[in-house]
Amino acid sequence: MLYITILLYLLSLFGLIGSMLLSFHLMKFSPLAYRWGWLSLGLGFALLLSIRIRFLFEMATLGKYRFNDAFLSLMISLLLLIGMIGTRKIILHMISNNHRLQTLSQIDSLTQCLSRTEIFHLIHDEIERSRRNQRSFALLEIDIDNFKMVNDHFGHLVGDEILISLVKHTKETLRSMDSIGRIGGEEFIILLPETNLDQATETAERLRLYIANSSHQTSASYEVKIQISVGVAVLYPKNYYRMKTSLILTELVRKVDAAMYDAKNLGRNRIAIWGPSTPNLQNH
Repeated sequence: MLYITILLYLLSLFGLIGSMLLSFHLMKFSPLAYRWGWLSLGLGFALLLSIRIRFLFEMATLGKYRFNDAFLSLMISLLLLIGMIGTRKIILHMISNNHRLQTLSQIDSLTQCLSRTEIFHLIHDEIERSRRNQRSFALLEIDIDNFKMVNDHFGHLVGDEILISLVKHTKETLRSMDSIGRIGGEEFIILLPETNLDQATETAERLRLYIANSSHQTSASYEVKIQISVGVAVLYPKNYYRMKTSLILTELVRKVDAAMYDAKNLGRNRIAIWGPSTPNLQNH
């Protein structure tokens, strides 16, 4: 019976060690402000472990043993270990779901470019970075010309395929540091960090020509070609020294939007640069 009691205590020790290690393991998945909880739990398991070791020492030195206590210790250790394993699975599942939700909020599900929220977040951060280093950056807004005719003639499935192809071809012309996000329908905004007006204009024209000359593989029975209108706006941080970042973001998006509509009104399939003479949006 003594050996059985020792075996039960040893098994309970292994169970407590497993629970303690799981507590410390889960601590790294928790926000910094809440890690003390897992640390406290792990230290509690460590104290229980020390008590069980003391019982084993008493049995080894005094020859006394308590079978019932050893059996209960094993049951408690196993239940704690099972509970910790279940808790770990729940936490990892929640982390996976949160990551999936975060990805869905950042990525446009159709085109796999950035979502409206995410591209605006990047622009917001770029405004702050631009103000710190006093370097300009640019926005391009692109819109497919006569996209409604594409949907009406070929159907919305082909229209979706055109949007996917547009993003694919656009990314081929951009730098790795540039970003593109879908802001609605067939409209996209491109963020060009560390870019002045000449560079932005060159990028916009190169993109316009590339899209116009590209073939877009769709489920339509014959090749579909599209053209785009591109608006260009550049932020020079010295002109926005005292303005709040959120207001700068609104102002800059309004400017590039106005420039894009100006390109539409000038005949489509062209670029337009925002300037003081660019018509306001309420005129469209």
